[in-house]
Amino acid sequence: MTQIHTIQTWLQEKLPEFIDDLRLLVDVDCGTANKAGVDAVGGLFRERLRTAGFELTEFPLTEYGDCCLATLRGTGQARILLIGHLDTVYPDGTAAARPMRSEGRRIIGPGVSDMKSGLLAGLYAVRGLQHVGFNDFGRIDFFVNSEEEVGSPVSQKLYRPAARQADAALVLEAARANGDIVSARKGGGVYHLTVRGRQAHAGVEPEKGANAIVELAGCIQELTALNGLHPGTTVNVGVIEGGTQSNVVPDRATAEVDVRFSTAAAGQALDRAIHRVGSAPKVPGTRVEVSGGIEKGPMEKTPAVAYLVELAQGVAAQIGVAFNDVQTGGNSDGNHMAEQGLPVLDGLGPIGGDDHSPTEFLDADSIVPRTALLAGLIASIATHRDQLKAIGT
Repeated sequence: MTQIHTIQTWLQEKLPEFIDDLRLLVDVDCGTANKAGVDAVGGLFRERLRTAGFELTEFPLTEYGDCCLATLRGTGQARILLIGHLDTVYPDGTAAARPMRSEGRRIIGPGVSDMKSGLLAGLYAVRGLQHVGFNDFGRIDFFVNSEEEVGSPVSQKLYRPAARQADAALVLEAARANGDIVSARKGGGVYHLTVRGRQAHAGVEPEKGANAIVELAGCIQELTALNGLHPGTTVNVGVIEGGTQSNVVPDRATAEVDVRFSTAAAGQALDRAIHRVGSAPKVPGTRVEVSGGIEKGPMEKTPAVAYLVELAQGVAAQIGVAFNDVQTGGNSDGNHMAEQGLPVLDGLGPIGGDDHSPTEFLDADSIVPRTALLAGLIASIATHRDQLKAIGT
């Protein structure tokens, strides 16, 4: 993009405004369960979207904060979907106890990286394009999510129509702490194993019992053996419960299991394997029940995603930024959008780290170049829409 340096200069001039906006968003408690707080942050951000010329479609929710779809229309053909979330994981009182502050070139605060800075990067990137008069896109849709930290149980259905119509999606989660962007995310799910046996007195009539804990122990070995079933597949037995007291043969034991996988085929194979666990109980008189399943499919690095990476690196070369693209085991809204067959690139916010912790930080020096990168990538996707569509077919 020939005007990328003009955008970068404009962003540098607007950096104090960006940081002031960031402080407004960070210094409000907005854990997912705090609807009032999420709505307060959402109101502040929607006001800035309106000022930038976006048309807003509101999605009022009852249990969670409200969502919205902001749309900016251009003169071209490409439809680009930006997405970011308002909610954090922090309990009420955190914003007052730890308001946003600077430590050297780091900005510290709850949600500063995950992902208030990403929301603002999306907004300021579009404003940068407006500053140079670039509108060669069909439309830019910006979906503002309110409950991503709990898996987007409601909003994924709300942004699905926009995802189906888009040519590409850009997720505004922070770049990795080393600057890398995310071109692939593992899919994941949670399974619950319940073993049912027979209770008996452990000292007087142990032979009348069927020990559910012993059977579960065998199941755990089977589950652990599924690690590496396909490259990138992980199975973690994270929670177990069972029994009442030591002199009683336990008639019930449970396990909660987290799974991650890199491809849809690997997820399907893993699901079949987990449902076979305990199908032939080793402890007579016990039976194993498996529930739960896959909750998010993977965001795979398809040829179209690889092309998005090339476009991003082309812009980065113009502004002197270098990064790699990586796969991560964490999930995001990118997983849900990839399930719609949409090429998705993630980690396009400024650089940050230590998410979900008291030391969560944003690299202040990354704000301008990473927002310029995002602006340039939006323009590049708009310019190369036909090539992207050809790769995706």
